[in-house]
Amino acid sequence: MLEVKNVTKTFVRPGSRTLERPLDSVSFTVGEGEIVGLTGKSGEGKSTIARLLCGTLKPDAGNAIFGGEPLFDEAGYNRSIGLSIQLIPQQPFSALDPKQRLGDAVAEPMLCHKLVRSKQEAFDEVKRLFVDVMLGEELLNRMPSQVSGGQAQRVSIARILAVKPKLLIADEATSMLDMFSQAQIIGILRSLVKTKGISIILISHDPELVAAVCDRQYKLSQGKLCTIDN
Repeated sequence: MLEVKNVTKTFVRPGSRTLERPLDSVSFTVGEGEIVGLTGKSGEGKSTIARLLCGTLKPDAGNAIFGGEPLFDEAGYNRSIGLSIQLIPQQPFSALDPKQRLGDAVAEPMLCHKLVRSKQEAFDEVKRLFVDVMLGEELLNRMPSQVSGGQAQRVSIARILAVKPKLLIADEATSMLDMFSQAQIIGILRSLVKTKGISIILISHDPELVAAVCDRQYKLSQGKLCTIDN
C-alpha cells in the first residue's frame, strides 16, 4: 500500500546556520491492514514523517508511493491521493471547532468532498461512525467543551473516517489521554484494521505500547531508520 523510498529532509536550525537532517534516506513499507510502529526520541523526525505523508512538508529527496502512485510530483503533493491518508491528532480538541456541534463536525468533510448526496445521508453516516468509535447518539448535539478528552479523540477519529481513508497516522494520538481512554482508542484502531482493512502507522515514544500493538516496528535515530524485531 505505502512505500517510503529514500526520503531525506533537512532543516536549518532557527537562529543559526546549523543544518539538521531528521530524515536521511529513510525507507519503509506499510501493507494493507497492517499496523506499523515508529518509535524514537523526541526531535528524531517521527512527526516529520507524518507531515510529509500528509503533505504539509515536501521531501528534499526521495518520494512516497501510495497505491502505486507517487505522493509528490513536480507540482507538489497529490491531494487526490492524499485524501486517503489521514492524521489522528495528538491534541483532539485542536481538530474540532469549539463553536460547532460534534455531529456537524463529522458530517462536514462528507459534505465538503461531496461524498454524500444530502445532509440527511451525511447524518445517517455520522450515526454509524459514532457506533464505530464507541460513542452514543446523545453526543451528536454536544459542543466540544461538553465532552472529555477521550470522547473528543473518538469524535476526531469519526471525522477522519468520514472521508473513507485507507491509511491512518496516529502521531502520539493517546499521549494526552488517561489510561482508560488510551485503551479505548487502541481498541478502536485494532477494530478498524480488522473490520475495514485500514492500515495504521502508530507513532509513539512508548516502545512497550508499540511492541504490544504493532505487526512490525521501526526505530528512528539520527536520521536513520532501523527495524526492531517483535
